[in-house]
Order: sequence, then C-alpha cells, then structure tokens
Amino acid sequence: MFYNHLKSLQKVLPIGSLIACFLSAGCVVYPELAEKGMKAPKSERCGDCHRDIYNEWKDSPHAHSFTNTAFKEETNTYQFAFCLGCHAPETIFTDKRIEPRSVNLAEGVNCNSCHLNDCKLSGPTAARGPHPIAEKNQFFRTSEMCGKCHVGTFRTWQGISTAEDKKTCQDCHMPAIKRKLIQDDPWQKIYPKREGKQHLFSFQTLFNQNEAPLQLSFKKVTHSDGKIEGSLELENKTIPHTVPTGDYGYREVVVTIELQDEKGQMRECKKESLFVEMKTALQYKEKRCIPFCFNSDGDSYSINATIIRTSFNKDTNILLAEAKYKL
Repeated sequence: MFYNHLKSLQKVLPIGSLIACFLSAGCVVYPELAEKGMKAPKSERCGDCHRDIYNEWKDSPHAHSFTNTAFKEETNTYQFAFCLGCHAPETIFTDKRIEPRSVNLAEGVNCNSCHLNDCKLSGPTAARGPHPIAEKNQFFRTSEMCGKCHVGTFRTWQGISTAEDKKTCQDCHMPAIKRKLIQDDPWQKIYPKREGKQHLFSFQTLFNQNEAPLQLSFKKVTHSDGKIEGSLELENKTIPHTVPTGDYGYREVVVTIELQDEKGQMRECKKESLFVEMKTALQYKEKRCIPFCFNSDGDSYSINATIIRTSFNKDTNILLAEAKYKL
C-alpha cells in the first residue's frame, strides 16, 4: 500500500527524491520492526529489505545456535537456562545478564538480538530507513560486542598485546564486502553501495583466505635404517585467540600425521588432540613441534599432515590446514 502511494506521488517528484524527503521528515512506516517481547518480528521481516544479509544469516551458526543438535543435547533439551540468553537473546545491549527471548526462539541469535538497542535499530554506519533508527554505533566494530556472549574467547583476545596487526572478531568472521544495504524497492533507490560486512559468523570463512592463518611445516625429516623420523611444526600465525577456543560445548582440534604409501593408503598414523580444558590449545603466534617416527621397508612414501576441527561423535570434521611431504 505504501509503495503504491509513493508511485502515485511520483508524478510530482522522482521516487528517489520523494523517499529521501519522506525519510528526512522523520516518518516511520514500520515501527513494529523495533518491537520486543511477543510483538517482536521474525528475521524474515528484516529480510524483506535486507535480502543479502538475511540469506547469509539464515545459514550461519548464529541462526542455528538454539536448534542445533549439539546445543540441545548438551543443555538436556534446554534445561540449563543460563545458556539460553546467549543462544536466543532478546538483545545483547544490557549491562545485566542477557535474557532470552520469549518468542521466535528457533531463530537463535537473530537480527534484533544484535541490532535492537533502546527501541531502535542500529549498526556501525549512518543510515536512514522506514523504521526507528539510532545514530551509528561504533561498538559494532569492536570485539567487545562479540565478547558479550563469547566471553572466554574475548578475554583471550583482550589479553594479547595490542599489536597493529591484531584482528577483531569481525575482521575474520564477517568478511568485508561492498554492496547496497537494502535490495528491496523502493528503498534501495536512495542507498549507494557502501563498505559493509557479510553476516556469516563462521570460523570456516577464516580458512578460505589465500594466506592460511594456521600453517604446517615439516622439520628435519630423515629416512634411514628402516625409520622415517622428523617433526611437524604447527604455527598459529594470525588467529588472535587459542585454537580451539570457546567456553562451553565440545571443542577438539585433531592434528594427524599419516605415513602413506605410493597409492595414498595409510601405513602408520600419529594423532594429537588440542583442548582448551587440557591446556593444549595452540596459542596466538605459538609454534609447536610434534615429533614422529614411522617404520619404513624401503618403498616410496609421503607424509600427510592435517589439522581438523571435529565433533564429539567425530561425524563433523572441518579441515583447517594441510601439508604434504614427499620422501
């Protein structure tokens, strides 16, 4: 209805100018988008205009933070109430304990969880829109924002010296992109492309860059007297927290060193697990060597090393780094 009204007025002014005048006058068309409690909108309402961001979010860990199987099992089907505030928050903008929403719990960390502040929707850049908007808030560019829920990881990040190259959470988990904030008509007509962030929130995106933040290299490998010996060096070059990291749940990273024959079949294997709780997690800028010794019968061999993030049942494995050494 609103769009049809604008179209009728377009006979007097171009629609872009008309919308700009409309918003400059402080008119709010969709006040319900900033509602809390039982009137809170679903994220798909935000996706009506912010289509690209919505499509990124709906497949992200944030969108499934409440419904994923591991969380349901580890909270005894949501019986551990203290976990719910961060897995389905009303809003992170509070000085008190973050409270869970009473509706739309299945959306996990949704749009309003991070963008609803004092009955207005805000972000890191200045904006005009048909819903209540606050002034730009630079808090969105800081690791402190993510630290509202990811407390342990934030403290680790905070404890690292303030080197110039230390990345924020958003630098790694929300890749930069230039695009329009809105993809829906008529609102997109007044928005130019601007620098923004993809709403992926995934550690997997960190390992798709050209320079791997985790590096593996082989040191002093020898092949003699029926033995293949050496060491694998792990280096956390740029990740400004431990690997693995986090406060709760099952967090294991497995380092595997395999001796493979010329057909790629495993002949021998050595594994080591990294855990926060066991104080074996790889620290920022740390180099660590894992020695290995395999038997050799003189055939052609190669050594393959991997770092994998795994789940408790070992049914979800994500490759973080890989290296190969040909003998």
